[in-house]
Amino acid sequence: MKKGIAVAWLAVFSSIAVFGDAITQYDAGKAYQDAENWYRAIESYQEALRDNPSFNKAYQGLAESFYALGEYDQALDFTAKAESYRKNDPVLLDLRGFILIGLGRLDEASKAFNGVLSAWPNDIEARFGLAEIDVCAGKVSAAADEYLGALQRNPQNRKALLSLAIISRENGNAAAARDYIAKALRYHGDNPQVFYYAAYVAAQDGQMGEAENRVRGALSLNPDYDDARELLGSILYAQGRYSEVLTLCDARIAANRNHASAWYVRALALDKLSRYDEAVKSAQTGLQVNPSDEVLRTLAESIIIERFSFEDSRRATWAAWHLDTARQAAQKNMSEQALYEYRRALKINPYDVDARQAYAKLLLNRGYPARYLGQLKFVQSIGKSTNAINDAVESYGKLLSTSIVERWSIDPLYLEKDHSSIGIYYQTDSANLAHPDAERVTASLIADAFSADPRFSVAAHASAVGSYSEAFRASREAGEQYFGLVRFRENPRDIQLTVDLYVSRTGAKADSFAVFRSGNDRYASAMRRVVQSIAVSFPMRGTILKRQQSNVAIDLGKSDGVKVGDVFEVYPTDSVAVKNDGIGLTRDPADLLGTVTISAVDEDISQGALARNGFYDRVAAGDAILPKIDDKKSAGDKIVATESVAAAKQAPSLLALLRKIR
Repeated sequence: MKKGIAVAWLAVFSSIAVFGDAITQYDAGKAYQDAENWYRAIESYQEALRDNPSFNKAYQGLAESFYALGEYDQALDFTAKAESYRKNDPVLLDLRGFILIGLGRLDEASKAFNGVLSAWPNDIEARFGLAEIDVCAGKVSAAADEYLGALQRNPQNRKALLSLAIISRENGNAAAARDYIAKALRYHGDNPQVFYYAAYVAAQDGQMGEAENRVRGALSLNPDYDDARELLGSILYAQGRYSEVLTLCDARIAANRNHASAWYVRALALDKLSRYDEAVKSAQTGLQVNPSDEVLRTLAESIIIERFSFEDSRRATWAAWHLDTARQAAQKNMSEQALYEYRRALKINPYDVDARQAYAKLLLNRGYPARYLGQLKFVQSIGKSTNAINDAVESYGKLLSTSIVERWSIDPLYLEKDHSSIGIYYQTDSANLAHPDAERVTASLIADAFSADPRFSVAAHASAVGSYSEAFRASREAGEQYFGLVRFRENPRDIQLTVDLYVSRTGAKADSFAVFRSGNDRYASAMRRVVQSIAVSFPMRGTILKRQQSNVAIDLGKSDGVKVGDVFEVYPTDSVAVKNDGIGLTRDPADLLGTVTISAVDEDISQGALARNGFYDRVAAGDAILPKIDDKKSAGDKIVATESVAAAKQAPSLLALLRKIR
């Protein structure tokens, strides 16, 4: 009897010890979670569950930690396990709603939050969730109303105050943003995150001195606050304090080598200090940490293109990534992407004969034998030809000997088809914390992508402009027809790229092109789509190159979409002008000189029969050619509008900022 009692008590004490260990591990996990050390928190919560598999609070902690890491599927699984022990808990129901937002299941999330509010009308977290859904849908004003509703129920709520500050700043109401920040500092002056967002708002206002003081305040309260160190790096970089940026980045890397943004900003600072070899090495290490960081890759490539000699062996190393991507795209019949990747590889390493031959072959497969021949002739010109290349040049030279180009004795290399000029400008955005100066990198990449389209002359401005007015003035002085202002926003999973296009002569808005992308290759994909959208929105315009009695050669061809039977109108060059607003050309019907009906088409030029307008024959080489009916323009508008509407509903950087507030 006594032995049985002793065994029973031993079991009780063992159980108490086990549960005590579980509670200790849970408390450790909660402390790590509060410090935003998510991986250590997960380890501790898992240890707690090993000791007590029914510990529902540990499941909740795991769900919250995986949610913070963006691992939404895993977070949802642990939420379900926590709910199996605590049915209809509003905290878990709210958590489920936030996770569903992360998974893009907005209707389910809305239903979850509204269900909570029907049972608990004063539940503030549910209102925060509905606000996030509004932000995802682009309804920023509606989101502000939800945060205001939460603030009315709790006037000192930190998350509501900070969220309203960020949204007010996003809407351009800087005064309201500062007011909410002041209240947050008054009520929560011991919270490092409040100082962080105070610094962010000050940086957005261009108050870099105040921003630096605020972010250093956050770090004094929490020296391990890496988001604050990341923001400080951006602030120091904006002030040109590059040596201090390096010191800060090295400290971040010493604490955690996997901070990809630290490697990026370090490369930026080294580039500004003209330490180009070190900058590329920093970028290379950063890409080992995060191989999908396309902005970092583009930055390194731009340094190599601009600063390294053509014979430098590192060019081949960096071009190899694009060559692999090009080959994979070609195998999947994604020829547009393959062409882009080959061009990028050849931009980095122009003397790569194998890459140029692969690019030339792709052009040939797409029906451009003259461009194929041009690439092979380039290989000959740099003294790297082979017997096979020489034979191909001879064969295709004979094949093209009867082309329109040969008949009219026109050298395609000297065609000046760039009848539309665009300047690409950018303003720095302090919201881009992971990739400061990404606007500059993106503007350069956009201009480079346009170089493949001979219809355009596109140049990226070397330095940031302070305002729209500065870009307007610079573009007018440069004699450009249009200027575009680049905007770049991102979070760890999504990117939004916008180019607002203006008429340089009047400053009026021409159009806005916005693209939202998620997943792999999102940066390059968004950039290619923006370029394509801009290109198709421009009207076709050409020039008469030569005239032989009633026949003319024009600088528009197959690559421009010209077909046999198309009819063009002829005008004096000075009677065709860019519209005062929108994208388009004006022409005076009274100046019509005649029409051209296309009878033969080559890749870059066409031949047509001329019919003069009126008694006098006034048509000459150099006159402008415009389509009689601009159907292509309206088709292009539809493509651009669809993309723009879809993209306008996204706000990746705003959503990321709001989600960080705890």
